[in-house]
Amino acid sequence: MSATNVRAGFHPNFDLRQFSDSERKILQFLARDWFVTRNGGRLELGSAAYRPFLMKPTTVIAEMFGIEREIMVVFSEYDAFEPRTLDAFDSFRGNLPDLRVEDLCRVVISNDAAIESKITAILKSNPEQPVVIPFSYTELFSALDGSFVLNRFRKHFFSRNLFDFLSPLKSDLYFFGRQQLVHQLIDRHRSQEHAGLFGLRKSGKTSIVHAITRSLRATGERSLFIDCETPDVHQRRWFELLELVVQLYHRAIGSKADAPCDGTYTATNAGKRFDEDITRVYESKKRQPTLLIFDEIERITPATASSEHWRTGPDFIYFWQTLRAYYQRQPHVYTYMLVGTNPSAVEKSRLADHDNPLFASVPSQYVPNFSVSQVAEMVTQLGRYMGLHFDDAITAKLTEDFGGHPFLIRQACSMIHKKSPTARPVRVDKPLYEKVKQDYVRESAEYLDMIVDVLKRWYPEEYDMLTFLATGQQQNFDEFAKHDVHLTRHLTGYGLVEISGHGCAFNIESLRQHLEHRHRFERENLTSEQKLTELSERRNSLEHALRDVLGKALRLTYGQKTGERVLAALPEKRRDALKDAPHGSLLSPDSSPLFFSELVAIVSREWDTVKNIFGADKPKVVMMLEDINKYGRPDAHAKAIGDDDFTQVRLHLARLEEWLASW
Repeated sequence: MSATNVRAGFHPNFDLRQFSDSERKILQFLARDWFVTRNGGRLELGSAAYRPFLMKPTTVIAEMFGIEREIMVVFSEYDAFEPRTLDAFDSFRGNLPDLRVEDLCRVVISNDAAIESKITAILKSNPEQPVVIPFSYTELFSALDGSFVLNRFRKHFFSRNLFDFLSPLKSDLYFFGRQQLVHQLIDRHRSQEHAGLFGLRKSGKTSIVHAITRSLRATGERSLFIDCETPDVHQRRWFELLELVVQLYHRAIGSKADAPCDGTYTATNAGKRFDEDITRVYESKKRQPTLLIFDEIERITPATASSEHWRTGPDFIYFWQTLRAYYQRQPHVYTYMLVGTNPSAVEKSRLADHDNPLFASVPSQYVPNFSVSQVAEMVTQLGRYMGLHFDDAITAKLTEDFGGHPFLIRQACSMIHKKSPTARPVRVDKPLYEKVKQDYVRESAEYLDMIVDVLKRWYPEEYDMLTFLATGQQQNFDEFAKHDVHLTRHLTGYGLVEISGHGCAFNIESLRQHLEHRHRFERENLTSEQKLTELSERRNSLEHALRDVLGKALRLTYGQKTGERVLAALPEKRRDALKDAPHGSLLSPDSSPLFFSELVAIVSREWDTVKNIFGADKPKVVMMLEDINKYGRPDAHAKAIGDDDFTQVRLHLARLEEWLASW
């Protein structure tokens, strides 16, 4: 039966006899507005028993909530609801065709009068749960018509923010767009090949790893997850980490063979002990390969590691020499997958003054951005459960503005949800989208900085190239790219830019805007008007900050006499003019009556009090402030400024902004 002609009632084969009198009464009530299709018999979980069934929305309800398939419903006759009741849905789901039911929406009908508050508490503690619509037996007995059920659906559908996931996804329910990549990485393991997976922060690496482990577990295959970010891993020496790998492997496969005891591996015996122990554990169970997943690999990689012996010593070399040598002899025991933000562990031929044992043996696969179709799948499926309708034009804009970066897109859609009318459904049109986009770009600066932090810390030249591109300095970008073709490898690998024979462009438009704003004072080849506008803007901002910092420093030293000290630094005529002004307002950041030149005079007179604010001596600081005042005043707009003077004042401003920001 198609979604266009579904009518309320019971399917001819639905058997009401399997339900209690109370449940039959509820079913008769639901069948007024829903098509009740299939009963699931008696479902036993431990000592508890439940009666599940399926119901399908009529055409009107389907359009109202965006529900196309059948919904699982579970009766729980117990007076006290227990969270384990939700496991009944998974058991029922296992007996149903894949395309028959809605996985993101479920209904529980409980004899517990407090069922709604208990379900709400469960969903708050576990945001990856599906949307669960709760009803009590009593509520449905007393409901006058189907509007009660629809209002409960509205309340729990449209209030929950399904886009707002900040942590890696641990279930398949909200996992979109990466299934093909997951299969590719698993296929490499099954082919006895190693893998590398790298990407920027919040690109979904850990969610992909969780999906790989779930897929392997579902087919009875093995994986072992090692988080190199934890001190328990990176603080160990190379031989101690080998010992831990064997212990974790022993635990992961449930071996009954003896596991190595702590402290029995040394620098001299670790290679031999590892060979013997890993073989013995492998042979103690069903013989099948295990995927060793090393997450946050940069934490044990030279130059980037968290602990000194990995960062500057040869521990990385010895550790991977041992794992690689054993694999070459016994490729059926394990493969390894390296996951992280920095791919130097597999891309550099030499590390710590040694040949890198991983070089040319582990490919550096980057997490790809979502395509337009993958973005559409994610936002339309989640959006329809929240009463948000995204059309093709908006999903295309989301892909362009946020480069197919799933985390940024979900957070943008989360803000769309928050700023949309509560009366749902709502069509996300272009005016709503553009308003939210501008707000989100402003509020997401922290996320955007985190995304490019990898480049800023580990690949500064490539970060500089990114800022050149964002600020319109194409010639500088091209010169870097021609000098070393490898400098664009990470920019394209991370999905930040696209380079073709036609040139280079940002993939993430919001990131371009963010970097353009962040580095707007680094642009070159400005007109005279642009130079003066920049200096005036920065001078005004610096003036506010200088008032604030001077006020704090002087009040700390002079207390209530701060106003007297400020006036003492001014010429007599200005002291007379300001003698009746409230002393507390003299250095107010927003309402101070003082001129910039008078702030310079205060700095000069009170140098011993304020000198710790600045990173230079008094003559230098006073000279810098006077230059800024000279070229940054509004009345200076009628004057031209030479390139050398402009560059010098820019340097002054940058240093003073940095000093004041630290206070």
